[in-house]
Amino acid sequence: MRVFFKLYPIEVITFLWIIVTSLYINIFPHSLNFTTEHHLIRDRLLIVASFAVLYILHKQTKWQLFHYIRQIWPFFLILYWYPETFYYNQEFFKNVDSALIAADQWICGFQPSTMFSLWISASWFNELMNFAYISFYIALTFILVYFSIVNREKAYFSAFILLNVFLLYYAFYIILPAEGPQFYVCHSPVYAIPITGPMRRFLLFIQSLGEIPGGAFPSSHVGAMTSYMILLWFHDRKIFWYFLPFSILLALSTVYIKAHYMIDAITGAILAFPFYFYSVWAWNKLNHWLHLARS
Repeated sequence: MRVFFKLYPIEVITFLWIIVTSLYINIFPHSLNFTTEHHLIRDRLLIVASFAVLYILHKQTKWQLFHYIRQIWPFFLILYWYPETFYYNQEFFKNVDSALIAADQWICGFQPSTMFSLWISASWFNELMNFAYISFYIALTFILVYFSIVNREKAYFSAFILLNVFLLYYAFYIILPAEGPQFYVCHSPVYAIPITGPMRRFLLFIQSLGEIPGGAFPSSHVGAMTSYMILLWFHDRKIFWYFLPFSILLALSTVYIKAHYMIDAITGAILAFPFYFYSVWAWNKLNHWLHLARS
């Protein structure tokens, strides 16, 4: 128990995610899809072991490098947690795509996810939309590197906030799986986005590494980027204005490349506000609690 009190907030929420999802997998074994409980538990044990190694190295060497790594690297586990949700998202619904399509039809009177790329099909715009979608990953890395240089504590804060926000979106993917238009709707060549340039090819390569048919609603791309912009508004207003155009293009790109329905993007942006402020509250509470426990 004393070891637990020596964890950092970002490690606490990571362990909580591991515990909660492990309990979910054991309570709802029928939710498993294309995998086994053994496989998922094995991966979790490997992640916990890596935390233990870092903790021991930090304790024994007292190097500040391990202090930094322990508070930053758990954020990059989003690359694992996101596709993993696909493996246990079948307990309550197979998918909710039909409801999302109906919502888009009610709001717009048409299907933006299938029509957007047909309306504006120019090669330069196609490449711009693909670059905008990719820029999301660049932005996430930039904020951690930037704050690591100018204010290390803000880097730790940013990693915690963004990871917590992502995990909240991933919880939706477990309960309400949605394949998204690129998997559920756009099998016809009529709706396919032409491969016209390097940005499109690069995005397809990235998606081949970890894109899943089950993480569409709500859009974590739009939601996390909105949280990102809220964070910048409060902590670095100058950088906020630089990234504002990219965030707008990103929101458009999620529908253009058919990763999301429009309702996914709208819901993702709306939820970003309570998710962000809840994450700030959790950061403050965990820091206060861990500080008292160590005293």
